[in-house]
Amino acid sequence: MTRLVVFVVVVIGFFSITFLDDFKHFPRTNKAFDYQLFKKERNDKLKILVDIEHAKLEALEPKVEKPKPVFTVDLNTEGLKRGHKLYSKCIVCHGKLGKGKKSQNAPKIGGQFNLYLVTQIKDMKSGVRINKIMNPYVKKLSNQDIKDLGEYIAKLPW
Repeated sequence: MTRLVVFVVVVIGFFSITFLDDFKHFPRTNKAFDYQLFKKERNDKLKILVDIEHAKLEALEPKVEKPKPVFTVDLNTEGLKRGHKLYSKCIVCHGKLGKGKKSQNAPKIGGQFNLYLVTQIKDMKSGVRINKIMNPYVKKLSNQDIKDLGEYIAKLPW
């Protein structure tokens, strides 16, 4: 028990000496305390701290990036132009970029290989592949239309 009391007294003494030593560094003047001057200095320091906090918050805020440009296919050939016009009927189910729609049970076709697309459309037209929803659209397409449509869809992003 004596050891504990001695330990506590030593620790308290150590901290007391440390804090008393800090008082040596405070400036001492015989000037009277001016509350208005103290208040002004304090407000100036607080303003600086507030400015620092605002700068920190601005640095932490996520940078708003410019929206990415909407993807468009460069319609530099007549086939792509015709394919773009034909694809306007496909947008209802497959979407503007060919991403497909689960609600329509339409697959993702954008960026698919041209040969694959042409083969699938021709198979639907000939009846090898049965798709009741696509039949009305595919029946009216000529071989050139199918090629143009496949070329356009292949240019869409995957």
